[in-house]
Amino acid sequence: MNTMVQPQAISLRIAEEADIDALCRMAGKLFWEAFTGMMPEQDLLEYVEKAFTPEIFQKEMNNPHITFIIATCNNEWAGYAKLNTTNRKERAEVIRYIELERLYLFKSFHGKKIGAALMDHSITLAAEKGYNTLWLNVWEQNHKAIQFYLSYGFEMMDTSIMMRGNDAQKALWMKKPLF
Repeated sequence: MNTMVQPQAISLRIAEEADIDALCRMAGKLFWEAFTGMMPEQDLLEYVEKAFTPEIFQKEMNNPHITFIIATCNNEWAGYAKLNTTNRKERAEVIRYIELERLYLFKSFHGKKIGAALMDHSITLAAEKGYNTLWLNVWEQNHKAIQFYLSYGFEMMDTSIMMRGNDAQKALWMKKPLF
């Protein structure tokens, strides 16, 4: 009996206009999966219905300051990252910075190095475009993500309150120098 494990074929690519509907559906499902049980269900539902619409994704896809990176594993959509230079955050305290606004993977793909591939690709794209700092915010209760970001050299820089529906959540702001 052959028990050889097949290697995972991870692929990353920049999202295109034709991806909008599938990307929007995936993003909503990923957010739902990530935060189910961590916030009131009604707030989660309202946020997902409001934030993950084809119209919003169309607008973002047409924004030259936003880049979506799609990750697949064995040709199955596994997750995505979103880089954004639109939101100028004064607290970032740098001149050339870019926000890693989202990085999500389906739980079934955790532990397969896809998150690392998305992060590496995001860092490379940011550096190639001349940004000197990558920053993000993460919910303080998302300990797994915080550890992941710390392992990449991100450091804490501030906190804020973010609203998800009627649910106020404390966010940690983190930054990583790129060079």
